Amino acid sequence: MTGWKIRLFGKFRIEREEKLIAIEPRKVQELFGYLLLFRNHPQLRELLSETLWGDQSSTKSRKSLRQTLWRLQSALGKQENSAQPALLIDNDWIQIVLPPDFWLDTAEFEKIFNSVKGKRIQELRAPDFKKMQFAADIYEGNLLEGCYQDWCVFERERFQTMQLMLLDKLVQYCELHQLHDVGLDYGLEILRHDRTYERAHRQLMRLYFLNGNRTQALHQYARCVMTLREELGVEPAERTNQLYEQIRLDTFKPPEYSQERSVSTTSIRANPGLKDVLNRLEEVSEMLSRLEHRIQEEIITVGDPFSSQR
Repeated sequence: MTGWKIRLFGKFRIEREEKLIAIEPRKVQELFGYLLLFRNHPQLRELLSETLWGDQSSTKSRKSLRQTLWRLQSALGKQENSAQPALLIDNDWIQIVLPPDFWLDTAEFEKIFNSVKGKRIQELRAPDFKKMQFAADIYEGNLLEGCYQDWCVFERERFQTMQLMLLDKLVQYCELHQLHDVGLDYGLEILRHDRTYERAHRQLMRLYFLNGNRTQALHQYARCVMTLREELGVEPAERTNQLYEQIRLDTFKPPEYSQERSVSTTSIRANPGLKDVLNRLEEVSEMLSRLEHRIQEEIITVGDPFSSQR
């Protein structure tokens, strides 16, 4: 890729025509990153100085902003023979304008996330899966690592939440399409970010079992129990315990996503009664599954009632 390429995830770095560009010091990077993240709107100078230099007096913070802007402009101005990011500055406002051949990892990540966040798993297709994988790879680390200002921490947590939601969708897609090994990798990545993400523990339990590794599925449950107790002081949810029992008894069956269950939202809107029927059928199916599981448990607990008569 030619042109400008900037990464704000993980270590801050800039490439122009595949050559690294050094922008120092860190405060210049933070200002540049802030203007890139909020590139769609001009920023009030006074608010910007307070946000990035809130530990200084108003006079010193305004001076720090002027000096940092000058350094940023000087660094960008050294790049000759190429369209470059431009700073529009007046007495009250500052805004960055980006050239056409500009690539920003956070912008690409958000674009992909927004394109799939409203889709159900059954509605996702192979191109969606490829895009989600690309977005997950873009996320090379937390936003602007090393910056601990309030504005950055807030944005960092926002992107972290988006990444967890994206990884969760990837795991669900892999489970549905029997890509068990790939799904396991994404599930483990979720727990690397958040060890208490109980839903990911259940996903891994199912994927291990479906991949023929029942023992590892049971170990995953044990890890889930230990983590929740140590970090949150709580026990696993009932659905997690039920899944454990199904795997322990070797009775777990993956959900079947038949054509009838994958009815398009267009069909449902055309016939609202159909949605109610489908919801009711799913409730009945879940109830029968729980009943079957309860009967199996009671048989194991009571034993054979006719054994004493033989």
